[in-house]
Amino acid sequence: MSTPALDGANKQATMKIGNYRHRKILEMLYQRQSVSADELAAEFGVSKITIRRDLDALAGENFLERTRGGAVLVSGLRLEELFEQKDHLSKREKSLIGRYAASLVAENGTVFVNAGSTTLEVIRHLRGKKTRIVTNNAACLGLDIEAEQDLILLGGDYRAPSKSLVGDMTIAGLHGIFSSVTILGINGISIKKGCTTAVRQETAVNKAMIENSSGKMIIVADHSKMNCISSFLTCPLSRIDMIVTDWMAPLAFCEELEELGLCVVRVPEEN
Repeated sequence: MSTPALDGANKQATMKIGNYRHRKILEMLYQRQSVSADELAAEFGVSKITIRRDLDALAGENFLERTRGGAVLVSGLRLEELFEQKDHLSKREKSLIGRYAASLVAENGTVFVNAGSTTLEVIRHLRGKKTRIVTNNAACLGLDIEAEQDLILLGGDYRAPSKSLVGDMTIAGLHGIFSSVTILGINGISIKKGCTTAVRQETAVNKAMIENSSGKMIIVADHSKMNCISSFLTCPLSRIDMIVTDWMAPLAFCEELEELGLCVVRVPEEN
């Protein structure tokens, strides 16, 4: 099996591993982001018990994070990215995620949508559907909102880096409004830490939306957010119903989420 060149830190860590099979496991993991015990056992011609011992040993050294069926890369801390930067990252994936999530919103429904580039795609794909959109996503002002759509743009302090509205006025604007579905973008999803966000003020708005949600709670996040942790907790995994991600999200990690009772949709790539 061929493996791509590792980045500097990963390559250094791998070179320190004396066990050949352990090194190859890490190389596979850096390439794929997740591996299963079944595929590793087949790759090396050893038993699943042996592979589990290998994975446990590597997890003990913090080289990987164990899942029920295999392993994923150790969660990394995600910091805030400027909206203009992240809006150009994974553009195709975010568009397909947004389209799928928008299809889950019923006609005449009220939907909470928070700030972010992926949630902006949700709002974009709600075009043609009679809905009430309640959002602190100031970037949506650049979209062509149709006359039959009721857009409630929450007030508050404007954060230029994220094109979001935050603060006490934003949260106060949510009082007395209840959603039939809530769609939130986040910066990281972790089995252990839940859904996390990079900006404290945005976390407070997210929590207010969750508190006033009377319907499904949907997280939209591309593959780069999987098995990552950011600075502030938005909500535990137990509070959400569905995660909509893309086809490149690590399969083993998604299966682990499903075992916790979540519905995980990996939107397929279009030709």
